[in-house]
Amino acid sequence: MGDSSKEQREQIMQLTYFSSEDYLNRTHIADDDVEIIHTETFDGEQKEQEIETLPAQLSTPVGLKQMEKTDADKEKKKKKKKKAKTANLPEAGTEIPDDYVEKHSEDVIEDPFDPEKPLSQRVEYAIWKYRKNHRFSEEKKAMFDNYLKFGGINTGPNMFLGRATGADAPDDPDAEIDFEAAKTAIDTVPDELEEGVEVNFSEVAQVYFSNTFIRESRFISLQDFTDAPVLIDSFLRYLEIRNVCPEYKEDIAKARSIIAEAKIQLPKCKRVSGYLPGSYNKACAVFFGDLQAEMDTSWMTESTMKIQKQFVDFVVETIGTNSDDTKKIVQAHIKDPDNVHLVETKEWVFSRVADIASYSESLGQEDLVNVTFENIDVPNETYDIFLEKKIVDFLMVGMVARATFCKLSNGDWYLEGATRIMPTFFMEDDCLQEEDYDF
Repeated sequence: MGDSSKEQREQIMQLTYFSSEDYLNRTHIADDDVEIIHTETFDGEQKEQEIETLPAQLSTPVGLKQMEKTDADKEKKKKKKKKAKTANLPEAGTEIPDDYVEKHSEDVIEDPFDPEKPLSQRVEYAIWKYRKNHRFSEEKKAMFDNYLKFGGINTGPNMFLGRATGADAPDDPDAEIDFEAAKTAIDTVPDELEEGVEVNFSEVAQVYFSNTFIRESRFISLQDFTDAPVLIDSFLRYLEIRNVCPEYKEDIAKARSIIAEAKIQLPKCKRVSGYLPGSYNKACAVFFGDLQAEMDTSWMTESTMKIQKQFVDFVVETIGTNSDDTKKIVQAHIKDPDNVHLVETKEWVFSRVADIASYSESLGQEDLVNVTFENIDVPNETYDIFLEKKIVDFLMVGMVARATFCKLSNGDWYLEGATRIMPTFFMEDDCLQEEDYDF
């Protein structure tokens, strides 16, 4: 039984071997990267078909989804980002060369700057063209609008460029163009022939940059004080290049010379305003002023004592010193401050820098320099005060300020506070009422 089973197993193995060998003789072994697919012919015989490479994407739900996503990404890449209309325009305030060519050079009306046309129309059109051909940031737009408003130019839908509707003249081929112009102009210049209207580019520039602009609460940063004169000078330069107002050529040139000074002085005024009254004068105000007096704490409860301590801490934080430090700062000029006291205070004097003592550039930033102020309203009344070099470096003789001066028993003055530091070309605003002064 055992021998019979052994013989049967050997016969099966031989049959299997010959069958395999026969199969291999009729087929070839595919390379590693070749797939063999068997197809049946009409007589049942299998035929081999080679596929050189496998498909990168299989037709499965996941594969199809990935293919759709890839195609969608390609479509997105093909779409170009749409540029803003002002993308290629120069920034408002950019210096304009003599051969300046506008991007939007076409004119919606014929010969818009013809001297025979009313001045108001020429200026309105120039403002519109300047806006159209320059890119304005929100801050610069506010500056430009503020300057125009100060000069008496109203903003809003305009009418000088033509009819409000083309239906007024259906036979006029330019009616629609006229209508478009009327929609786009937003600034209205009063007619120079109207009663009470005076055209004076230089005076507007002088009052605006020496007074009004500094009073504006809208513009407070150093960058604003730097950008504003540059922006307006660029616009006046545009008026010159386009010969918009040939009859006011000299006045516009004078306005630009004033603004040239504003470019230098306005940033200085802003820096001085930020520094004043300076560490020395702050210390004097604490040591000799109302904050000097010792408080009687005998009547205070625990809660009021706490409030008093908070107040003292606030003073120390604000002034950056305590009583001992304050005395040391004062002693930089007054050697024995304990024997000196406050005798007089002059509040918010309209004053001008009359003189700045000569000093060496090698002085430290905190070293003191003598500066003389004069009372503009009271002749021959002067105040000699001391300011740190870092302040004096930006100060100019002729600058104007509202300031509070305090006189000590030894004859010295100190500056308790100052506001509205204005340039040397300061000019009063005749339209400003006394109640408008907020000092």
